[in-house]
Amino acid sequence: MKITKDLALVYGVLLGDGCLSKIRNHSFISITCNIHSDKAFLEKIKPFLEKLRQKPIKLYERKKYGKIEINFSDKKLFNQFLKSSFPVGKKGPNLIVPDRMLPFLKEIINGYFATDGSLVITNNNGIKYPRLEFSSISKSLLQQVQKFLKTLEITGNIYISKRYSNNWNTLYRLQINGKTNLKLFKNNIGFINPKHEIICNKIL
Repeated sequence: MKITKDLALVYGVLLGDGCLSKIRNHSFISITCNIHSDKAFLEKIKPFLEKLRQKPIKLYERKKYGKIEINFSDKKLFNQFLKSSFPVGKKGPNLIVPDRMLPFLKEIINGYFATDGSLVITNNNGIKYPRLEFSSISKSLLQQVQKFLKTLEITGNIYISKRYSNNWNTLYRLQINGKTNLKLFKNNIGFINPKHEIICNKIL
């Protein structure tokens, strides 16, 4: 299976809310999101996965836990992500996009923002001010995103969002401020998650 834009988009989604896992001889791919805010998003992503594996996929609602998820076993697709350096189990602080996937970084960022990104509008003395944020415990991943966005003239800074004690990893955020950056992001990267598109359309 060759790397395509669709595969890269799903790769980005997995970077955020996805997981690869092995149980006996089965190779599972799962994506878990908030049932209230991300149901429309998973319904939008579902056809991409079905196209990649040429098989139907179900959405599972876990209303008791406020979750909605996609979970299926597909050895061929699993191995493709594995070949692209996607870790099995916990993703950890060393997560990065490998060289072979870099030509598709635009699609990866789109999928990644859909899951681990947020678009917030603040009100500063009556003036609406947008802010894009990516969150990750992998500073290296955010630096990759930051560097690529800079080539599109989208500028942002990386901050420590939360520093945990004991064995918890530090949480970082890439913060991108302002309407100009938002316009550039919309036109060059886009929003695959409907909730972000709705917020964006309120201010642009």
